[in-house]
Amino acid sequence: MHIVKKQLKEQLAFFILMLLVSNLAAAPATARLVTDSFQSPALAGNLLGDPVERAVTVYLPPQYDTEPTRRFPVVYLLHGFKAKNHHWTKPAAPGQGLHLEELADALIAQGRIQPLILVMPDGSNAYNGSFYLNSPVTGNWEDFISRDLVAYVDRTYRTIPQAGARGLAGHSMGGYGAFLLGLRHPEVFGAVYALSPACLVFAEHFLKLQWDSILSVANLTDRGQFPTMDWRQQVIIAIGAAVAPNPRKPPWLFDLPLRVKNGRQELDEAVWQRWLQHDPHSLVEPLRGNLTRLHLAFDMGTADRLLPQSRQMHATLVRLGIPHFYEEYDGDHVNRLRERLQEKVLPFFADYFQEMGEEPR
Repeated sequence: MHIVKKQLKEQLAFFILMLLVSNLAAAPATARLVTDSFQSPALAGNLLGDPVERAVTVYLPPQYDTEPTRRFPVVYLLHGFKAKNHHWTKPAAPGQGLHLEELADALIAQGRIQPLILVMPDGSNAYNGSFYLNSPVTGNWEDFISRDLVAYVDRTYRTIPQAGARGLAGHSMGGYGAFLLGLRHPEVFGAVYALSPACLVFAEHFLKLQWDSILSVANLTDRGQFPTMDWRQQVIIAIGAAVAPNPRKPPWLFDLPLRVKNGRQELDEAVWQRWLQHDPHSLVEPLRGNLTRLHLAFDMGTADRLLPQSRQMHATLVRLGIPHFYEEYDGDHVNRLRERLQEKVLPFFADYFQEMGEEPR
């Protein structure tokens, strides 16, 4: 009798074990968010003293673990001013972040997009934003994105290492960075989507919207004032150090394009020409050949004060016969960002990758 009971217990335990194993095997694969970091040679020696080791958040789709020989296309995402890499995902603080990982999970599960890798670098610095440009003051952020970051991701993760399988997107400052880096590096990124991009037309942005802020920055002489400044002044300092660096001009280490001379406000033409070297609108025509290689999209809310710049850029691209997608929508600079990512941005890249035939191999 005791032997029979023992056998029954053993059989029951074996049955429960098999049931657990079966349930585990049947459980759906889950995506992963990896908190990564790497050291970028491009940022070495920057005069702001910012670290060369940068945080990177990486989204890996469910298939990354279940299909260990498969390779995946990649979308790089550049955040805006005063943000960091976790802006796109679910950060520690409740009520913040865009929860992009949830959007990607749902779209992949629905079959609306193919599995892909999302890479979200930290582009912040001591001035609250790098603008993703090369500068001896802030560091070579353009090289950080287009060279060091891409190389690191390609050697660390199972990517498809070619431009036709790489997308670049960004919001606001990140939209500016995405537009400009895509314009300059079509050999690295095949497709670009700029969400509510800032500073698309420098003349419109700085000589109209930001004229007073530029003049007010000229009177600021203490770097310790930076944290308490108006954000518009902080933007001028951040982009000025990126587009017109001057290591011999303390405390901010850059040149302003406006000055007061004999009691009159005037444009410093020589400095302004340096600023325009990083103006997307000024670069469109000379770099037209690059743009024709790029699958380009950008958008803007109709309640966004940056709307005139987007309309001007769109009109210029149409005049030059450069294919692109442009859309205006009912919204402001930030209020529909998560929806745009879900409904427009991720499907835009999925369609591009499918068109390019970038199947895993």
